[in-house]
Amino acid sequence: MKALLVLATLLHTSSAQACSVCFGGADGRGGLARGFWWGIVLLLAITMSLVGAIGWTLWTVENRRARTNA
Repeated sequence: MKALLVLATLLHTSSAQACSVCFGGADGRGGLARGFWWGIVLLLAITMSLVGAIGWTLWTVENRRARTNA
């Protein structure tokens, strides 16, 4: 089974040139930097959305509690 896998890899060398990071960075168009940028933006957006939603929920609950007690 391993010999078949090695043979298939040797016959299809164009698909095994490099990992996606190295192969994408070789074109000189800044694909790696653009990918990092969008990855950071996406992770920050998700994190800030969750923090904002939790904060808004706590604020709403406290306001309702304060109105009920008043």
